[in-house]
Amino acid sequence: MKIEPQATTRAKGGVRNGAEYIASLRDGRSVWIDGERIKDVTVDRRFRGAIQSIADLYDMQCDPALSDKMTFASPTSGARVGLSFIQPRSAEDLRRRRDMMKTWMDAVGGMMGRTPDFLNVMVSAYASAHELFAVGGERFGQNIVKYHEFIRENDLALTHSLVSPDIDKRKQMFEQPGEMVMRVVGESDAGIYVSGARSVATLGPLANEVLIMPAAAKFPMVEEAEAYAVGFAARIDTPGMKLICRPSFPTRGHFANDPLSARMDEMDAVIWFDNAFIPWERVFMYRSIKAVESAMKSPSGPHGSHQSATRSLAKMEFLLGIAYNLMEVNHSRFPNVLGLLSELVAFVEILRGMVRVAEIDCVPGPNGTVVPYEQPLNVVRAQYPAMHARALEILQFLGAGNVVVAPTVEDLHSESGPAIERYCAGADIPAERKMQLMRLAWDASCSSFAGRQNLYEKFFSGDPWRNAAMRAERYPSAREAQDRVWAFLDRNGEWQQRINGDLSTTAR
Repeated sequence: MKIEPQATTRAKGGVRNGAEYIASLRDGRSVWIDGERIKDVTVDRRFRGAIQSIADLYDMQCDPALSDKMTFASPTSGARVGLSFIQPRSAEDLRRRRDMMKTWMDAVGGMMGRTPDFLNVMVSAYASAHELFAVGGERFGQNIVKYHEFIRENDLALTHSLVSPDIDKRKQMFEQPGEMVMRVVGESDAGIYVSGARSVATLGPLANEVLIMPAAAKFPMVEEAEAYAVGFAARIDTPGMKLICRPSFPTRGHFANDPLSARMDEMDAVIWFDNAFIPWERVFMYRSIKAVESAMKSPSGPHGSHQSATRSLAKMEFLLGIAYNLMEVNHSRFPNVLGLLSELVAFVEILRGMVRVAEIDCVPGPNGTVVPYEQPLNVVRAQYPAMHARALEILQFLGAGNVVVAPTVEDLHSESGPAIERYCAGADIPAERKMQLMRLAWDASCSSFAGRQNLYEKFFSGDPWRNAAMRAERYPSAREAQDRVWAFLDRNGEWQQRINGDLSTTAR
């Protein structure tokens, strides 16, 4: 039976289920991997596992038992829509949204960094501060508001790309050779035309639309960059747009053997535009350096960090659970092992505390909204990559040789099965159950999937060195801390004078 392309929008609004999500990906999109164009990503072995994982998340929000936790009533249609689209107006709203996001993150063990809630939160924050986009023209502010409503009512999955390819890091984007960097190449009464590359679009082949915004921290605020000062949203099936993917991770698609690689490879891609047309209603900034500067004031950063910190918490809890199970299956409750576990416990509680402080100490945002307090979330962004790398190292220590030699399901069901049943059994569990745990520990800490996860955590929020410099330079409490030191030294001099006076009186 011929599969017809599916429309992005549906007859009904509100949350959609997994089947509707999967159907929406059959739209003729141009996705390339291993030198071939994929006709249908939903059935291709390199994508279908992650697609099903995302579909499972959409099914969760349609579960009547989870409706209050996962959704809220749309302010325009009254339909139940995903809670990640909310524009929070209190600390309680932030807590509710985090509870929803944590439910999704727990379902995937925190191993998918670009689940739909991430961009939902970001676009909601952009729309709350729409006046910042109106700096480049009133219609652009209205466009971002309408786009937020559009993706909320249709429950779309978005990817984004903020980074331009660096062919020569000594040069600015407009100086790169070969016109590789995405830029405006034309316009008409109906819209604009763009050409060039953007990277890295994580989740790109599995999303409905891509959000393109300038990377404000790196954007050169000079006239020569005007053609690159553009922000817009485009459907993944936009003519003239293709996604070129990295290779997928080695897996035969058997979840028991590759429990993470086979299910959580959300895929990374470079987006290539070739005179692609973008309607004006999808454009949010256009050839405006002032709009790029203005958008830097958007609260999207703290809101996005709230989602990513929630994911980091869920991921560290998942790694902690693997570590405790590794200890228990071999009865290795030794002081050195408990010491390693205590490190992971500390990581979990630090992350939990930072997320909660960000919610409780939220600050007023635009148009009656609130914004998570950014500083504890910056701590998570700065420290989690090292926490994650250490957690993987701890899993390797605890798993040791058992992880390296863990056989597959096929081995267990072969003529070698009886021998595996004996040598692979745990102290209190059968071999098959222990094998599942060991394969999970391998996939989480040693596999190609684990290597990509480690790299992702280092760079998903941008250049860590540039981010660190900005955090230090812009820390709002620095001046107060400095003044406190000078005040202490001033009081120290006063105390010395009093002491000297007392000593002089006593000597007389």
